[in-house]
Parts: sequence; C-alpha cells; structure tokens
Amino acid sequence: MIAELKKDGSIELQVKRTLAFPRELVFSAWLKAEHLMKWMGPTQDINLGLIEIDPQPKGKYRFGFDDKNCLDTRSFVHGEFLKITAPSQLVFTWIWEAPLPEAGVLTLVTVDFHEVEGGTEMVLTHQKFMDKESCERHNAGWTGTLDKLQALLAGQTS
Repeated sequence: MIAELKKDGSIELQVKRTLAFPRELVFSAWLKAEHLMKWMGPTQDINLGLIEIDPQPKGKYRFGFDDKNCLDTRSFVHGEFLKITAPSQLVFTWIWEAPLPEAGVLTLVTVDFHEVEGGTEMVLTHQKFMDKESCERHNAGWTGTLDKLQALLAGQTS
C-alpha cells in the first residue's frame, strides 16, 4: 500500500497486485456481474447481495454489500464508469450511501492492468479521501477484495 497526501489536502491510496493470469481475464472479472458477485467484498463474511451494473462509459453501477454477521444491514456504494479501455484501464467514481461515515463523498478509482511476465500487474489507485481513517478502511477493504479476486481466478484456471 502507498498512501500519499495531495496538494488539495486529499489522500490517495495505491494497491498493487501481480496475478498469474492473463490481463484480459483479470480485466473482465471487474465488469461481469456473475464474477463480481463471487469476489467483490472485503472479507469472506462480506459479499455482494445486490448488483446493478452497466459496464460502459457513463454507465452506472450500484453494489449492495451483505455482512453475514449483521443480517439486517446492507451497505451500498454506487458510481459511474468514466473510462473503460479494455483490457488496460478502468476509471469509475465510488460513492458510499448513508449511513456510512463516507456517505455522499465522491472518490475516484482507477485500475490499471499491465502485462508482465507470467501474468498481470494490477494497480488500483483510489483518490480523494478526505481523512486518513477512510483511506485506511479502504486499504483494508481493497486488500481483502483483491485477495478474493485472486482466489476466484485461481479456482477458474486450475
């Protein structure tokens, strides 16, 4: 993880992961609802219970996360795809909904996919955090989420 304080006072998070899978496969896992349902979520106990996705520039998405330990609560995030350049880059907004502490704050996620020997280097940059605590929560969330993506891909290709 790399966290950097920007000139405007916001904080930027960067998480890198090298995956032993083709770039096209890794890229497509981010845009297909049937794949996202299996890996998007920070822990084994927190997974998508709802997904709406229109994977095209200016297309919207909305994810509802269910926590097995809190059956009566669903946390929502939504946003818009700003750029989709297959298979090299995704750019989308990320906005949590109430009652979460970050509710209504627009942040920006860029995921770059680079071909490397033996697979794909994925660089996730999440920008515009207004405080360190939010950045730290998202670092933990993205780290766990990318662990689940890696496990899903390993299961599909083995």
